[in-house]
Amino acid sequence: MKAQPVCMGLVALFFLAACVGPRLAPHKASGIKTVAKVPSLKPHATPTPAPVYPQSRPLDQARPVKVRSRRLRYDQKTQETVFYGGVTVTQDTTMLKSRELRTQTKGQSARASGGVLMTDLVRHFWVLSGQADYADSLREASLSQGVHFVTVDPYGSAITVTGQSGSYWGLSRGAEVGGGVKVLRGSMQATALSATVSDGGISLLLESDVHAAMGFNRLQSDRALFNQKDHSVDLEGDVRVRLIPSEVRNAAAAPWSISPSAVEGP
Repeated sequence: MKAQPVCMGLVALFFLAACVGPRLAPHKASGIKTVAKVPSLKPHATPTPAPVYPQSRPLDQARPVKVRSRRLRYDQKTQETVFYGGVTVTQDTTMLKSRELRTQTKGQSARASGGVLMTDLVRHFWVLSGQADYADSLREASLSQGVHFVTVDPYGSAITVTGQSGSYWGLSRGAEVGGGVKVLRGSMQATALSATVSDGGISLLLESDVHAAMGFNRLQSDRALFNQKDHSVDLEGDVRVRLIPSEVRNAAAAPWSISPSAVEGP
């Protein structure tokens, strides 16, 4: 009986993976910047699903900023109002809660402290930080003392980014987080010095000492750009990648299922 070419290719690939081990990518010479494009980390490209959360509704900038709290103090000399206890700030569908809020612009811009939570159930995001300096009626904020940012991209995939400090932009539902960043997105876990989420969560940019794991696959680079719409990854600088196809993993998990004719040869 003649061997099936597909099976022979599978066996060859299986033994190659067993001999080479996890170091499938050659080491690059130091000082040389390289660019690699990985169209997909899956064996077969999957079509982009229809948006679950299209996020097409813009912010209603005409709506006023409303501030509520248990008590407040107004300093006539500095014209600063300090809100205390159970502070809630709302503008359109965006809400901010904190222990204290200081403002000189009737809440249009302010410093929130004592633990800050920003949420928007319509745009599917929430931000937790120790302190937030917001401006332009909650449309943007500078975050510090620890940042925990969570959003859902238009295709229903959740993204979680944590770090030491960062910024948030409400109109584009984007955020930039820096300082020991950790990222969770679907099956991917990654670390980097900084992360930028843009286009409502479709684009994720990781920079400086990027390490990412997606199941059995691993990648390392100086910069990594993930695009959820076309399932692509662009890597730059000292790129090291280990990709194990599903066929190899399946063969390694059940070597007895390999056809005997493929082992014996023609």
